[in-house]
Amino acid sequence: MSARPAPGPAHEPLQAHRGWVFYTTVGLLVAAVLIVMLVVFDNHRDNQDARKADQLAQTLQTQLKDAGMTVPDTSKIKQVLGSDGGAVCADPGGHLQSLRDLNGVSGAAGPGLRPAPVVQRLVDAERLVVQVYCPDELGSFDDYVDSLNLGDSTTTTTDDQE
Repeated sequence: MSARPAPGPAHEPLQAHRGWVFYTTVGLLVAAVLIVMLVVFDNHRDNQDARKADQLAQTLQTQLKDAGMTVPDTSKIKQVLGSDGGAVCADPGGHLQSLRDLNGVSGAAGPGLRPAPVVQRLVDAERLVVQVYCPDELGSFDDYVDSLNLGDSTTTTTDDQE
């Protein structure tokens, strides 16, 4: 009599299952480590930006205080300017240009609307912001301010007078 195979399904060797499980586990662990590294790196970069924003905001506060100007709260400065100067550094003279285009803000409407000067303190405050957040743009900002006619009654550019 010959030996018959045992009834039921034939199984693969145990060694093949161990290889598949081992490589899948190693792959999942490597993926998990990579994800953790990305999260930690992103948090580290955010922390560096926050520290830089704090440092720049405190520097600006000190300079505003030394100039005798109103000093905004650190959180407000960080919210508006961040760690890179925001819109001020993107277009250093843009805010002054907006005020000039509006002919200042006199608060009047209709026939009472007349040009109002850009207050020199606004120019000085924006210059401090540019000086702290984007000192490389200070030259172009000063050139734009020099092109303004900051008179007692109106604010125009030298181009407007020609």
